[in-house]
Amino acid sequence: MAKSESKVVQRNKRSRTPPQTISPWPRTLIMCSVALAVVAALALLWLPARVNDGYSISTVERKRYDGTLNYRQIAEMRQPLMLTETIVDRWPARKQFTTKFLANKIRHVKAHIQEDARSFITFHDNKPLEDYVPEQWENFNLKVNTTIPTVLQWGEEGTDPSKGPFLYYTQDMATMRQFPNVIGYIQPVQDLFLSDKNVQVNLWVGREGIVTHAHYDCTYNFFFQLQGRKRFTLYPPSDHLYLYPCLHPHYGHSQVDILNPDNKKFPLFKSARPVVAEVRPGDMLVVPPFWFHHVETLEESVSVNVWSDAPEYDLINQVYSLPIPFEDSWSTEEKVVATKIYISMILSHFEIQYIEFLQHLLEQRYEILIRDERLRFNSSVSDQVVHTCTSDQKWNQHHTVYEPFLREGVDATVLLLQKISMRSILKVCIGNFIEHLIHRVLSLDNIFSFLKHCSV
Repeated sequence: MAKSESKVVQRNKRSRTPPQTISPWPRTLIMCSVALAVVAALALLWLPARVNDGYSISTVERKRYDGTLNYRQIAEMRQPLMLTETIVDRWPARKQFTTKFLANKIRHVKAHIQEDARSFITFHDNKPLEDYVPEQWENFNLKVNTTIPTVLQWGEEGTDPSKGPFLYYTQDMATMRQFPNVIGYIQPVQDLFLSDKNVQVNLWVGREGIVTHAHYDCTYNFFFQLQGRKRFTLYPPSDHLYLYPCLHPHYGHSQVDILNPDNKKFPLFKSARPVVAEVRPGDMLVVPPFWFHHVETLEESVSVNVWSDAPEYDLINQVYSLPIPFEDSWSTEEKVVATKIYISMILSHFEIQYIEFLQHLLEQRYEILIRDERLRFNSSVSDQVVHTCTSDQKWNQHHTVYEPFLREGVDATVLLLQKISMRSILKVCIGNFIEHLIHRVLSLDNIFSFLKHCSV
């Protein structure tokens, strides 16, 4: 500190000395050089952590939790945050939850297994499009009775983390009968519960090399790393991640393999701007609702997370439960016309362009799956939809006729959707609603045809 202060004094003394022979032009050059040096230094401070195929990747800065905001306030900021010295430091699990400790406590587990693919993607059963995809539920949701040492491949020297079989274990901690007092190891925890309806605390155990495919959840997520390291790659809900349809078994997941993206197939993915967080023991990562997150296990790992339903989850389910104000006696043509007008009325309220939005849904969710034959519709069923949407309809006259029937339903839907404050999340939820609406009114086989031919 003394040397620093001495330099300041000397500089001040020199600054009071009149300039000798420095002309204005060289002085300008010097000032410009200094300014450029300052800009360069600032640029280095903000330089992205790494660059991959020309995409800049920013990092989530690790910060100490100072208690200024409570955990609800932190979550409601809706930004990824990585904090140290949080509530987890008060948990007995912070020091005791090692893989060795858990292997002794939990003798038998049901673990997810994949023989060849290290990237795990959920296959939701009972989704409407399940019978329309060639993929099988068993290929994604297979579980085996095993042990934690087997999950972690203990005793298998020289195992290549990129080789299968791949197993990981996760469980709702409230259901752990073999470890009945497990909740006592994560106390206090109540401050992390942000929903009165649905909260879940999960334990995660996995070996190096396991990957969770990029997906979003409709939950607030406090993620705590207790052993090992994981790398989260996060994308905001506004980015172009090519969602699976919400009626698809892979609902909520991206179609893109972000570790090896096909830029020809997914050209808009280039514009996505990821944020990376590498969590270490003692870190708490806040994953906001609807943010995509891809997770790679870098070392043998133990984690705990707390999910609480975000308000949007309840709102969109209320929207789905609203009655659709269509008459049963209407013909298919009338239902097609009414569906187009109903959607356009809702989008208009939020100043969203009808044609642009439906074409986006088509290109981002359905078109590539159809082209790759990973989703198959009965095209003959949709002839009436194609004819109605492509014929010379007098849409202004139709709008006048149908609006009185539809207004009450539109107003009820808008009343709920306008409670979603973030526009990017609102668009995701409206897209999901449109899929459900077409499904309920016109059938599954007509979804693709409606998006393709009624978006012009």
